Amino acid sequence: MRRKPFAAVCLSIALALSACGAEESKSGSGESRGSEITSADLSKVEKVDSIAAMVPEAVKSDGTLTVGNNIYYAPAEFYGSDGKTAQGYDIDLTNALAKVMGLKADIQQAEFAAIIPAIGSKYELGVANFSINQERIATVNMIEYLRVGSSWSVQKGNPKKFDPKNPCGAIVGVQTGTIQDEEIDALNAKCPADKKIQIQRYNEQSAVTTALAGGKLVAMSSDSSVAEYASTITNGSTELVGDPENVAGVGIVVSKQDDQLTKATQAALKYLIDNGQLNEIFKTWGITDGISKDAALNPAN
Repeated sequence: MRRKPFAAVCLSIALALSACGAEESKSGSGESRGSEITSADLSKVEKVDSIAAMVPEAVKSDGTLTVGNNIYYAPAEFYGSDGKTAQGYDIDLTNALAKVMGLKADIQQAEFAAIIPAIGSKYELGVANFSINQERIATVNMIEYLRVGSSWSVQKGNPKKFDPKNPCGAIVGVQTGTIQDEEIDALNAKCPADKKIQIQRYNEQSAVTTALAGGKLVAMSSDSSVAEYASTITNGSTELVGDPENVAGVGIVVSKQDDQLTKATQAALKYLIDNGQLNEIFKTWGITDGISKDAALNPAN
């Protein structure tokens, strides 16, 4: 949700328990299964003629939907173990949208901050886990496909009895540069001087997950989608505790000047929702909560 331009994960969080030893060498309990996940099954996603007819001629003339993405935010988008293949739920969603519209997706890696300014010129869509806010809606259209908040994760069974309502005194991990990195400081400011949160910051989310699964942390704070994915790739060695907070929408970005493409994209997303295919995409990545039910355009969060 609250994506910022920060460092790449180590190929994927999936490799953390075996490969990302530079930051955290101790492997967590349970075998990683993330390397088995490459993409959702999109074989049943087909072109919908009525939706394809809505696509502007300028877009469908070359049969390609050009999409800007910053492929460094697992499980939304990241490079697989070969370092070349883009995967993640945003990648699957983009390919599914293109199929429904009768197009082939051309997903282009870009600097995160450079994507929205290039919508309508270089890119026809932006799909990069963009949080929906009024500042962005003022310049582009955003179609909601997910709602994400900040979540706490603990080891399976919460053996150290972490209380998400009172993190004071706990050893807590966060990824540097995330919204949670900012939130943890605000929480810590409310703790007594003799019971401050012991904050462990890591450059990669993979390292935070590994440290939690390996017992070096009492809890970690991350986006709820990241937390669910962490539980999946560690075979349940980590689990969410408490309810997500500061929940907001995540949306597909389309030019405000392209009403036709906005409507076509919204219709394609609604089709995927109504046919259960959006749920299947997220289920592939271990995510079951916050999935859009209505493809809302420019919702107020």
